[in-house]
Amino acid sequence: MPTSVATARMHTRHLLRRWHLATIADDAGLVVTELLTNAIKAAGPIPPQPRYRDLYDHLAVVCLCLHNLTDELLIEVWDPKNNPPIPRDATPTDEGGRGLLLVDALTLAWGTHWPHQGGKIVWATLTLN
Repeated sequence: MPTSVATARMHTRHLLRRWHLATIADDAGLVVTELLTNAIKAAGPIPPQPRYRDLYDHLAVVCLCLHNLTDELLIEVWDPKNNPPIPRDATPTDEGGRGLLLVDALTLAWGTHWPHQGGKIVWATLTLN
């Protein structure tokens, strides 16, 4: 659901505070927002004002995983589609298209891999130092 992005961002910030990593919570929240938004868009269209009964059993699943590594935070977002994310050259008047540029600016690295179960995982790492 489109509301999943705000929930995931809030979860990320809460978890990072519990891990005593509040200093990167804003950057991590923004990266999660961009990657999850892309995953939801890739997973399939949702009507503008969906009714629950119309969506039940028809929503694609996306997954967010956060890994507290020794000196990095690894963010992974899985969606069921195989198409890789492609950075766009947004014009100054475009309302969107800058998400991956933000991810690139805020992270040490990011990329995509395709698990053997299908779909894709878009990952990004932030430094904990």
